[in-house]
Amino acid sequence: MLMITLAFLYYLLLDRKVLQLLKQPLIQALFIGCLLACCVLWQLQATLPGLPPVHFLGITATVLILGLRLTLLLVPLALLLPIWAAMFLNHSAWPADHAWLWPWCATAVCAVQSYLVYLWVERYLSQHMFVRIFICGFFNAMLSGALFMSALALLHSWQDSHVSASQLTDYLLTIPLLAMPEALLNGMALTLLLVYRPHWLAAFRPPEC
Repeated sequence: MLMITLAFLYYLLLDRKVLQLLKQPLIQALFIGCLLACCVLWQLQATLPGLPPVHFLGITATVLILGLRLTLLLVPLALLLPIWAAMFLNHSAWPADHAWLWPWCATAVCAVQSYLVYLWVERYLSQHMFVRIFICGFFNAMLSGALFMSALALLHSWQDSHVSASQLTDYLLTIPLLAMPEALLNGMALTLLLVYRPHWLAAFRPPEC
């Protein structure tokens, strides 16, 4: 059911216009840069016994740079690229457990959430730079970090019935340890981009770029 919902989301949001966007040099460069950054960032994981690994996302900054549709296209590529590299370099087999599907679902949910917060700020709040930095950047990313870990915990408990309530409680108690640095990481990235490279952000990008 979950994968059907994810497939329906991609069907609604991805179309030929996305591929047309990728033909533009600036967006090509931003897409590849965000893809490589996410690949590296998502490999720096902390693992708790019997529970899914956690890592920084950077998904809020990625949504603000690329927009929602390109970010949703990037997510599975960033998850699969290290697997393909390991298969090519180490001649390893394709993972039989398909564990990358759960982070894909959780990260896609966070991407949608980040975009909805951005739309809410654009519609209802002042278009001041500090509003964008603190709400679209810091608060939005903190919410994404908390949502990511909550979604992973929910998906993992649904998949594995042997996970105890105490394990899930311990896992959820680590949310502040990820959410606050996640907010700092994305907020600082957004601050630098707004000051030095505003045209790299989807909201400020000229139509011809």
